[in-house]
Amino acid sequence: MIAQSLSVIAPAMSGAFLTYLASTKAGGATPLAYLLGTLAMLCVGGTVARFARSLSSAGSMYTYITRGANRMTGFLGGWCYAAAFLVLGGAVLCGFGFFAANLVALAGVHVSWAWFSLGGLVLITVMSLFDVQASTRTQLVFLVLSMLALLVVALVVIGGAARPVDPAAFWPSAAGVPWTGILFGLSFGMLSFTGAEASAVLAEETRDSRRVIPRAVIGSIVVAGLFYLVITYATAVGFGVREAATAWPASVAGLAAVAPNQVLAAVVLACAALASLFCALGVHLAVSRVLFAMGRERALPAWLGVLHPRWHTPWRAIGLDIIVWVLLAGLVLALTGHDTQVAIAGGQDNEMTGGVFVFTVLAGLGTPLVMFVYLLLGVAGFAQGRRTGDAGFQRVGALAAAVGGLAVFGAIYYSFVPAAPGAEIPGVIAMVPWVCGALVVVGLAVAAWLRHTRPTAWSHMGTVFDEV
Repeated sequence: MIAQSLSVIAPAMSGAFLTYLASTKAGGATPLAYLLGTLAMLCVGGTVARFARSLSSAGSMYTYITRGANRMTGFLGGWCYAAAFLVLGGAVLCGFGFFAANLVALAGVHVSWAWFSLGGLVLITVMSLFDVQASTRTQLVFLVLSMLALLVVALVVIGGAARPVDPAAFWPSAAGVPWTGILFGLSFGMLSFTGAEASAVLAEETRDSRRVIPRAVIGSIVVAGLFYLVITYATAVGFGVREAATAWPASVAGLAAVAPNQVLAAVVLACAALASLFCALGVHLAVSRVLFAMGRERALPAWLGVLHPRWHTPWRAIGLDIIVWVLLAGLVLALTGHDTQVAIAGGQDNEMTGGVFVFTVLAGLGTPLVMFVYLLLGVAGFAQGRRTGDAGFQRVGALAAAVGGLAVFGAIYYSFVPAAPGAEIPGVIAMVPWVCGALVVVGLAVAAWLRHTRPTAWSHMGTVFDEV
């Protein structure tokens, strides 16, 4: 199960790419943002673990919030969680296309990122339709190899840095960035751990899930957190902590940009490409199970809650997810001019521009949705603790709600405030809070409609088929 959690977290992909998004505002203090993100996610993971000890359901976050808080809040949490993963899956798939295109470009071969993303889409579709256990075993092998390889590169970079030991990476003023930049980095730092709870969606397909899943959730956060600290610190000192405020956002590739030679840069890109592909698979598995659980309870259309008669996988939810990925990427590209794409892609104007652009926009859109779900999870955990008299559950739930709220603020802050005085906020960045807000409003409207028109389905929300 730790393979499922770590595959969606995708430390190699997040360490090479999501750290770049955090660095656009956190600069050389990105290691601090990730340290705080690790602590914050331990609060969220602790809440998930406590729920998982008594509830085994493919609905995971949706079920936990429904049972801990109420049906309206649970539906909204499941709605936003599914929407976020639908968005983030497409983002990661485009990230795979970017890394793969960058890798072959080192050999002098120039291929558009879109072809690699299309090939990845076909592979993910085939793998997700068949045995989940085979998929997770494959994920685990690539996961371990990619993380070990990146750690070796990071240690080489640290050893060759002008200042291998630089505490400025853990203090904003010394790194030349504001605390609001750290909060922005915190939101992407927490996003880099999104998926720690993903093992819970396989609860109905896992033996002894009440023991295995809590360990997988907390264990994956600890392992990934230590990994991120090494990777972000190596990248920061590789650029130079103060210089990283401008050099890191312009590099996009992060650790690959500070690698001492082309061979090690290729290792970083190869690891990031493989991790991105399996991250997309993990996200796909997670969101398809949530859609299946909500469809099975008729909180969403019932046809989503149907398993394939031969493969026993939620094939209709799988198909819907794939279609949404393609539509979202195409829509974002079609509605944005080339100059804006180049600007958001860190100034790149080549065959990789579209991949970086789509990844950045979709990741920026999915982040506040995920953080909002973490906030709701914390509220549900606190309520469950009050109901059962579990003081520890109350504390961890309150902390999860607090860090979720901070992360929502950090994720949308720069949609309202320019990064520099007088700078223009790109339209696709300014729209993020409004699109997220609209999704919340639509979710509440659908929930209200469901409660009044389908009272039986409404009363069955949060159903758990294996409960103590």
